[in-house]
Amino acid sequence: MKVLHVIGSVGVGGAEKHVLDLCLQQQALGLAVHVALPAVGALSATLVQHHIAYTIVRAGSRWHPWALWSLRCAIKDAQPDIIHAHMLKSATMVGRVNRHIPCVATAHNIVKHTSPFVHCQHVICVSEMVRDSLCQLGYPPEKCSVIHNAVETHAFSTAKRDAVRHQMGWQDALIVSCVARLVPAKGQVYAIQALPELVQVIPNLKLVLIGDGGDRHKLEQLADTLNVSQHIEMLGARADVTDLLAATDIYLQPSIKEGFCIAFLEAMATGLACIGTQTGAIPSMVANDSGILIPPADVPAIVDTVLRLTQDLALRKLYAQAAKTTANTVFSPERQAEETVAVYQSLV
Repeated sequence: MKVLHVIGSVGVGGAEKHVLDLCLQQQALGLAVHVALPAVGALSATLVQHHIAYTIVRAGSRWHPWALWSLRCAIKDAQPDIIHAHMLKSATMVGRVNRHIPCVATAHNIVKHTSPFVHCQHVICVSEMVRDSLCQLGYPPEKCSVIHNAVETHAFSTAKRDAVRHQMGWQDALIVSCVARLVPAKGQVYAIQALPELVQVIPNLKLVLIGDGGDRHKLEQLADTLNVSQHIEMLGARADVTDLLAATDIYLQPSIKEGFCIAFLEAMATGLACIGTQTGAIPSMVANDSGILIPPADVPAIVDTVLRLTQDLALRKLYAQAAKTTANTVFSPERQAEETVAVYQSLV
């Protein structure tokens, strides 16, 4: 079976990592995979490293005639048995240029309208919350299912912990980290608002924010206003996230809205005690006491859970072990690959 994955972005965020992981998994199962994307960048460079073929299609809006023509040519050249479109824009564009090859789309975030999926034979949702949002809009339940994302769990461990902590100057600090773009939906503002109370009890606490985005200046100003700047490190977008997670003591995901939240799963795979909010797939990830679930935008809950995990080392280790076990089993790449291929096979 030959699969053409279509994605409209070129970075290394959650959706892009999902495409890369699927390609690697499907190659291992003997499928031929090809990726269509709008420009060279971090994603295409990673595809080359893994010997995954890709085609550059013309960038443009979902209505741009030359972009649509370029995508039609890419589909014709690739001659796939099935097309897998990622994100709304790609699903819309594939639907406009293709009527003959079965198309599967993955909905990575809360769905607000069904029009992108009109010409899809099946929609894979990355969490129950995403599927519920789609079905509530009237989309046929039999044409959508939940397949949780996965990560290559062998790539995550705490083996480099001491070396990375020494390199970063964190030997004597309690590191609470968060990996996410610096945008309102990710909720870093609430983590910073929790710091004044936390550092009174844990003076060596350091909040490490990994990721970049439009809220950086606003968050820096908030830290200055609250007089906690010395307790925060904003590292920007990093290529060494696995190492930084290895050096972490407690992982915090204070998001207001998520589709899935691959960063949270990576923290679990590392073997960290994780705190996450009730959004996206996070409730499913911690369903078996694999982490602590708190409401979004709840500063007192952040304070309480961080203090609890700091003061009870045995409890922190218990959550860390449970998190790693869950990541390795319930959210394994093998399971994701098998369930996705089963959807393909039902359509061809």
